[in-house]
Amino acid sequence: MFPEPGSLFPTWKSTFVKRVTFPSGKQHFVGCGLYNMAMDKAFIEDVVNRAATLIAGQGKRAFSQLRDKTGPFVFMDTYVFVDTTDGVEVVNPAQPSIEGMNLIDAKDVKGKSLVRDYIAAAMKDGSAWVDYYWYKPGQNTPVRKESYVRKVQSGQDIYIVGSGLYME
Repeated sequence: MFPEPGSLFPTWKSTFVKRVTFPSGKQHFVGCGLYNMAMDKAFIEDVVNRAATLIAGQGKRAFSQLRDKTGPFVFMDTYVFVDTTDGVEVVNPAQPSIEGMNLIDAKDVKGKSLVRDYIAAAMKDGSAWVDYYWYKPGQNTPVRKESYVRKVQSGQDIYIVGSGLYME
């Protein structure tokens, strides 16, 4: 979060920085930034795949990293969520109050069984894009969301890892 030029209020800024060595041997950092970067499906798939790799290797120990709002799995209004195959939400940094709840029978405002549907899609195909209506962080009215979900196994445990784009 950093104010745009001419503004007092911070907004999301994505920055790329690279260390370079000049011919003299002196090192410098070169970088550039972009305010309010648009989310796209490639970004969502990448963050879900990185989270799945982390869970596959660390199991439940990875959950604290996924919940870290300053870490790489929470960005702007996008976050990684994790469910068990029977519908218990075990990670949700945007709505921590629903962690531990079984959401298998949850329906969106249009009557879609969203959790049941995305678990079934991930279990059948390994990964899938699904759409439903869900609450955008900080808002109390559901909006259309497209989520990428992926099945991941750690030892004997199987999880559904997902993240999505809010389509306003």
